[in-house]
Amino acid sequence: MFKLNTQRTYRQPVNLTVYDERGKEQTGSFTAAFKVMPHDQLLEQPDGVTLLDAVLVDVSDIEIGGEDGQPLAGDMLLDAVKNDPALSTALVGAYHESIAKKNRPRT
Repeated sequence: MFKLNTQRTYRQPVNLTVYDERGKEQTGSFTAAFKVMPHDQLLEQPDGVTLLDAVLVDVSDIEIGGEDGQPLAGDMLLDAVKNDPALSTALVGAYHESIAKKNRPRT
């Protein structure tokens, strides 16, 4: 019998490429922790709650400096990665890929 924990969380690598101030590509990766949300719970989220607000639990292996130059941590770090267009796009892509990739039929 296959047993499934519907309240599971898991860690997933996130790969991305961003442009620096000189227009040069910088490629890197970090790790995100996601929680699995059933479709009905995602559909019931209040207006203004994004997919990342609902499923992103934590990030690691990434450093973002705050206004004081010190690295952000906790909720401030999560807010920073969700608000950056490149990072948030990479996170959403990694989440969708992690949910769907292993469950696609092989052709």
